[in-house]
Amino acid sequence: MSVDVIVCETCRSPTPEDGEGWTGALFAALLEGVVAASPELDEVRVTTMRCLMSCRRPCAVHIRSPDRMGYVLGDLPPERTAVQALADYLASYRRSSDGVVPYKDWPEGVKGRFVARVPPLPSS
Repeated sequence: MSVDVIVCETCRSPTPEDGEGWTGALFAALLEGVVAASPELDEVRVTTMRCLMSCRRPCAVHIRSPDRMGYVLGDLPPERTAVQALADYLASYRRSSDGVVPYKDWPEGVKGRFVARVPPLPSS
């Protein structure tokens, strides 16, 4: 089943003087590369949005899929380890029937980064 990951492209580092610039765009680019290289994530689509309104917790992403629970995560640094942790979570999310991944299966890099859980839209 297809999974959408929407990355806030305008998220900035909380300390802009560190030279990171638009960390959301960097995170999205890193995630696109990991997803493209992983056959297990073949149905995962990475897109960006100008703002997810989670400015106090950058970088923010929204994970969603039809008829499954959705999630918003924040405080994701634009680093390969964070991107890989999210990719590992996405693989578990994709395999789940309802979008609920047991806590014991969460990679360390996503623990403590969940901002919101979004119920699925009812099927019509």
